[in-house]
Amino acid sequence: MKLFRSVLFVTLLSVLAACGKASEPQAVVAPASTPEDNSVATIAAPATEPAAEVSPTAEAVAASVDETVEAAAQSPLPARDIVLPANNPPAAQQTNWQYKEGDYYTTLTAAQGSSSPAGKIEVAEIFWYGCGHCYNLEPVIGEWEKQLPADVNLVRVPVMWNPTNEIHGRAFYTAEALGKRAQISQAIFKAIHIENRPMTEEQDIQKLFAESGVSADTFNKTFRSFAVESQLRRAKDLTTKYRVKGVPLLVVDGKYLTDGPKIKSHDDLLAVAEELVQRERQDR
Repeated sequence: MKLFRSVLFVTLLSVLAACGKASEPQAVVAPASTPEDNSVATIAAPATEPAAEVSPTAEAVAASVDETVEAAAQSPLPARDIVLPANNPPAAQQTNWQYKEGDYYTTLTAAQGSSSPAGKIEVAEIFWYGCGHCYNLEPVIGEWEKQLPADVNLVRVPVMWNPTNEIHGRAFYTAEALGKRAQISQAIFKAIHIENRPMTEEQDIQKLFAESGVSADTFNKTFRSFAVESQLRRAKDLTTKYRVKGVPLLVVDGKYLTDGPKIKSHDDLLAVAEELVQRERQDR
């Protein structure tokens, strides 16, 4: 019996010594970094320190043999890997963009927001009635607008560089306030680029509105109205904030400018805008 107790005591010391050491920490595999074009700042989780070693205590060694025999008789649970619940992976995101920043577009340091309803991606066309390229783009972008997805909203913003731009912008916002933007814009483009009428005098603009069914009284009240003045101030502000150096220019959600040197045609302009819309949609 004494021999049995001695053997059991030695076995107990071996078991306690083995249980007092923490298992080796497993290496943590860092997730693969996302492509630079879509990289986001992340905060690394603090490294887990291995558990400190615990030496067997005298009280543990002096535990009763009967309790030790009873504990040893119980089969230990099999070891299992701890599996953390995986986060739902995000939907696959497109990263192989066709148009490179600097060649086809630039990104504003601070996005300027938009005037479109919440949930809409705004495409703002910065234009001038006296611009030949804007005149040629008008029917093309008009057809493009009809095919836009429901979450994209096209708006027009007249550029504000000088007094001629301002009076043309005033005509634009007057037409918009009267619900005749499409009709009046087409008439002004035609007057300038087909009929060689510069439309820089208020009386000439009033006459053009009259030809579209707008009375002189209605025109005069609207042309100098508070609403039109407010829109003009905003257009001036956006011309500065968007750093507009040439028109036509498309601005996607107040962030991306289609002003890259490799844009050579209307098709290029609209294709770049479509990809920028997709980028913005993916980032939301």
